[in-house]
Amino acid sequence: MTAKSILIVGAGELGLSLIDAFLAHPSKSSVSVMLREKSSSIATLSARYHTSNNSNSNSSSLKIVYGDISSSVENLAGVLAGFDIVISATGFSSGPGSQLKLAQAALKAKVGHYVPWQFGVDYDTIGRGSSQPLFDEQLDVRDLLRGQERAHAAVVPWTIISTGLFTSFLFDPAFGVVNVDQEAQTIRVKALGSLQNRLTITSAQNIGIYTSRILLDGATPIEGVVFVADDTITFDQVADAISEKAVRDSSKSSGGGWKLNRTEATVGELESALSKNQDDVGAKYSLIWARAKGVAWEKESSWNWKNGLRGQDLQDWVEKNLELP
Repeated sequence: MTAKSILIVGAGELGLSLIDAFLAHPSKSSVSVMLREKSSSIATLSARYHTSNNSNSNSSSLKIVYGDISSSVENLAGVLAGFDIVISATGFSSGPGSQLKLAQAALKAKVGHYVPWQFGVDYDTIGRGSSQPLFDEQLDVRDLLRGQERAHAAVVPWTIISTGLFTSFLFDPAFGVVNVDQEAQTIRVKALGSLQNRLTITSAQNIGIYTSRILLDGATPIEGVVFVADDTITFDQVADAISEKAVRDSSKSSGGGWKLNRTEATVGELESALSKNQDDVGAKYSLIWARAKGVAWEKESSWNWKNGLRGQDLQDWVEKNLELP
């Protein structure tokens, strides 16, 4: 176990979890985060961590380096150069082309090891031409990394970590699966495709932990595509977990009980919605899970389960995080 210099690009939900995990890792690696100079995250990070603007500091604090994903590949490469490990935690919010540009910059900078933003579904299995065009860019990134032997003299090692859906996003109203109506005391669980469709989930906190261990526990990082999972469940089991939580919470209060409704948004219905509105982002994402391809794998076969890290199953996450007002 050797201390390394780590650069995390972005400080959203996953970025913060990665920062926490890498700072806590026993390797005592140097951790930096790349942000825009006027990023609103700077104040948040300063309050949460001891931060430094000196990337060469020997301090164990989090270091901030400045860079902008919208800049050129050459400029980005200058920021990334010299780091042992670079991890993209920017997500799709950075816009089309950003993930490919970051990967190109990482190769140009010849970083020690690169981890692209692929924390999600199995893009290889889903393939090109899916309902979500941004997923094709993920495959472009994979093609770039895998094609280095043919295009570059020096190969940059890489790791892709497939996590399934972030557990928190499963319960985000924007995803459209779980809707809590406090006034009507009603919870609706809308299954994508079918109540029996399966999906793999992993919490952002555990993604950070798994990533730090995959990259730092051994003498060198594990290379290639690595699958992790906290849990793999059906949409019906999502409804069951919420129902159990609602019953327990109702028994502790003097109010009335919650009503839970289970519905399905079929592939046909979602395709119809998308045909009427090609800009319907919700339908684009929902169809990925409705088609049940590349969104679930057996948790027992995941890297973390094989290494004794069981993670946080759905029921435990619901008990600790789902608030029913």
